[in-house]
Amino acid sequence: MPSDDRFADRFADLERDLAAAGDRARSADFASRPDRGFSDDLRDRLLSQLPDRGAAESHRAAESDRDRGPRVGWSLGQLFRVPRFVPALVATSLVFAAAVGARELYVAVGNGGTPTPVPSVSAEPSASESLAPTLEPTDAPTPEPTAVPTAVPTAVPTPVPTPKPTPKPTPKPTPVPTPVMGSLSLWPTTCNGGVVLNWSMYEGAGAFNHYTTLRSTSPEIPAAYPPSGGAVDPGTTYTGYAEKTSAYDIGVDPGVTYYYRTMAFNADDGVIATSPVASAMGKPVKALGVLGVEAVAEGTKLTWTPYGGPGECFTYYKLVYSETNPLPAYLEGDPYLAAISDQAAGTFVASPTQLVSGSTYYIRVQAIRSTNSGSFLVAQTDVATYP
Repeated sequence: MPSDDRFADRFADLERDLAAAGDRARSADFASRPDRGFSDDLRDRLLSQLPDRGAAESHRAAESDRDRGPRVGWSLGQLFRVPRFVPALVATSLVFAAAVGARELYVAVGNGGTPTPVPSVSAEPSASESLAPTLEPTDAPTPEPTAVPTAVPTAVPTPVPTPKPTPKPTPKPTPVPTPVMGSLSLWPTTCNGGVVLNWSMYEGAGAFNHYTTLRSTSPEIPAAYPPSGGAVDPGTTYTGYAEKTSAYDIGVDPGVTYYYRTMAFNADDGVIATSPVASAMGKPVKALGVLGVEAVAEGTKLTWTPYGGPGECFTYYKLVYSETNPLPAYLEGDPYLAAISDQAAGTFVASPTQLVSGSTYYIRVQAIRSTNSGSFLVAQTDVATYP
């Protein structure tokens, strides 16, 4: 029979083993705990190891009386009597059983798995081993989580802004200064047979190309070409000479007043100078009467009435003749015997070589006005036949 001291030591070891087993069970988070059958079997085995309470007390009393004489107070064995230790042992067993029940409930309800089997404990512990077996919890295999592929976001390229070209200002053409409109003077003259037009020479800075004089029955003549507003060009245009400053107009009716305006133009028909509007009246060609023809010693003498009109309307007399044309005319290309620039002259003697005896001639005198743009008939005599 073991002594009280050894008995107490074994109970102390047992208590420590139970506490360590509880700590391990709790730290394993109930991963592997013995079932209820194991706890009941462990409790029965522990109780079977305890000696008979009455025999133990008689034995202790005899030894105490024999060895130490009368007892004073409690011995170590009495202090750890079984009746004092049994309640603590029972309470510990109950706590352990409650923990096992909670584990069963956790496995059945929460985990849904089968509890891990607990290895059996030998009922007869050796003297060198603790009375309670060391419980080694079996770690439940932790399921490896299935790798969920992380969605890789599609890289969205950063939009590169389209460079906007720097707007270039629209170049403005260098303004060409409008040349100052030049000024001309105009003197229309009413003559028999037509109107003589004289004007001043252009002296401006623009590039001169030609003159043109427009005619209208209205005093409003726009300074532009082609003519507008009822104006017409009577054929007075000629090109290239700024010094040629005269023209004529024979397209007039006697007794009608006409208005004229002379302009200087560049090559693009742009007006670079203009005159004020001036007027003149149309007159018919003047008749100088009968042409006298007589034979003289020097040849053939011709006499006529001089033209008495304005000097601005006279340039010369043409003594025109023809052997075939009964109405000879200088401006139509017939030949002439003489050109006389003296407006007051009224006679002329043709030599025998000019009017040959034996031939028939048609002869008359014409007063002509010549201008830069041409000539026109002012006055004339009747046609004479010789001989």
